[in-house]
Amino acid sequence: MIRRTNLKTETVDNNGSRKNRHNLYKESKSLDTNRYNIDTQKLNFSTTNFSSAEIDKQNRDLVSHANDFLTDPDSGLEVFLEPEAVQLLSFWCRTPQQLHRFIGIILNAKYAVEKEHQDLGVWIALDDPELKPLMTKTLRRYFNALRSNEKHIKNVENYLYGTMQNLFGIWWNKQAAKQYQKAHPEETKNSDSNGWA
Repeated sequence: MIRRTNLKTETVDNNGSRKNRHNLYKESKSLDTNRYNIDTQKLNFSTTNFSSAEIDKQNRDLVSHANDFLTDPDSGLEVFLEPEAVQLLSFWCRTPQQLHRFIGIILNAKYAVEKEHQDLGVWIALDDPELKPLMTKTLRRYFNALRSNEKHIKNVENYLYGTMQNLFGIWWNKQAAKQYQKAHPEETKNSDSNGWA
């Protein structure tokens, strides 16, 4: 007795797979793209979104803690001033913008001295351990001049620029004199004996 089995026959394409396979790229229903476009509120720290009391509090916090984040060597964004100098600035500057402007004026004074003497190869390293305390001392003198002689200084920014430009010029001249003395020790000995030192 021969038994017949019901075999369902299907056509096969050239590579041996079934022709009526499911198309994996065809979605039977439309994708729900709305779940990816969730409307979130964007960060907006504009001063128009805060009351004047909140802005004052934010500014006080940033300025009073500037010493912590501007002089931190681990942050990679360390400012060139000593922590003591940044703390001094925080006593006088009321907003982060004023602090930023103050530091910018110091940098502009440095660049001006370098540009004025570029033919001599003047380059001032603000991270020099001898220069940092001099900058702090100069800033104290600047603020002392403002406090004691306030009526005679008409433009405090110009006065700061000139003060820092003078510091950088004097400092660079002293560094150049030291280098010259190292390179020409015989001239230094001769000038010492003549009383020109």
